[in-house]
Amino acid sequence: MIAWITPPAFARPLAQTSQYSQKTLLKNWALSICLAQVAQDERTAQDAASTAGAYLEFGHQDLVVYEQIRALVAKYVALQYGGSVPSEFKTMKCIDLFHSKELDQLTARATVKKSKQ
Repeated sequence: MIAWITPPAFARPLAQTSQYSQKTLLKNWALSICLAQVAQDERTAQDAASTAGAYLEFGHQDLVVYEQIRALVAKYVALQYGGSVPSEFKTMKCIDLFHSKELDQLTARATVKKSKQ
């Protein structure tokens, strides 16, 4: 007798969002917002915006922090990149934002400040 073992139909992988630190949630929110802004099609933009919303739900920072991050996102999106391949390098701008000292410092200040309250 051969038994087929299949997972239940309702089983699905769970996002690890609830396990992220507040700093990681903020950085992921920034990346998602950036990707939503640079997306060429509505479906991709909406997915990135929905992803940002999920990170926001798990965050504990004041809205002013998100406004500061949004301003930083706008700064990076407006940068002019060039290269050997003609492109606006929109995704690269978002990746550079994610790894920037500016975002790292902003999120560090926001999470340290909030944890002391």
